[in-house]
Amino acid sequence: MNTRDLEYFISLTKLKVFSKVAEEFKVSQPTITFALQRLEKEMDAKLIIRHRTHSDLIVTDSGKQLLNHAQAIIRHFKVAKRDIANLKVKKVSIGLPPIIEIRYFPTIALYLKERKLLNSIVTYEYGSETTQVALKNGELDLALMGSNDPLKDPDIETEEIERIPFCAYVSVNHPLANKGKIHFTDLAKEDFILFKKGFVQNEAFNQLAKRYDFHPNVIFRSNETNNIMSLISNNVGVGFFNSLVKVPDGVVKLEFLDEDMPMFVTNLVYLKSHYFNDFQKEVLGVIRDSLKR
Repeated sequence: MNTRDLEYFISLTKLKVFSKVAEEFKVSQPTITFALQRLEKEMDAKLIIRHRTHSDLIVTDSGKQLLNHAQAIIRHFKVAKRDIANLKVKKVSIGLPPIIEIRYFPTIALYLKERKLLNSIVTYEYGSETTQVALKNGELDLALMGSNDPLKDPDIETEEIERIPFCAYVSVNHPLANKGKIHFTDLAKEDFILFKKGFVQNEAFNQLAKRYDFHPNVIFRSNETNNIMSLISNNVGVGFFNSLVKVPDGVVKLEFLDEDMPMFVTNLVYLKSHYFNDFQKEVLGVIRDSLKR
């Protein structure tokens, strides 16, 4: 079996047309046919049935089972290729969601600079949910990321850093600005300005809205914390972040009085399958030391 046969098979289950798969990979149609035949011989099972009456392809139960494994094999193979490439150039790619980057990276950068390692770091700024996907796809060697609860993923090694509460953020001119502490239900009739998809804050916010049975009116979303804070300071709406964010002039942070609130858990994470060479172990060790400060 070779990985190219698996790639052809994965595409065939999606496109359901041999000629389209051949066109996608710029090969002849018989190449796709022979690849399927090889797989069926190796698996000793019929993987795809040609429904001649309807000119359609049907993926068998055996084919669906192979598809699950084939997708994982291709993903792991791509991860392995990227990891090996990084070993050659002595680079470490790190995922840093924006708010976490502001909190931790200045100290990490200082420690790395002292060890003359900073120029070997390549950073990527995604939201925590997007960072997790990128990590599993092999785009990152490691990451600092947040989760609403301790991260539970069988493929990821997690080292918890700290737990941080979520807060509401309002304009100094907002009626709640002088409260200091509020209940989440005090926000039921507010307009909200939140992050776009891929940020842990959204998951925590939706969890609380569901718990207290109200439908929030989200009037705007952005990926930029500064942009959201600017809108909040102008009293356009209310924000919901963890308490790590820097509070600018014109904005007030409000703590929640509710019990059993979700917490923003920060983690140092990497794939359990990832092999760290001596250079990468050194970088990882420096990062761990800086996070203890």
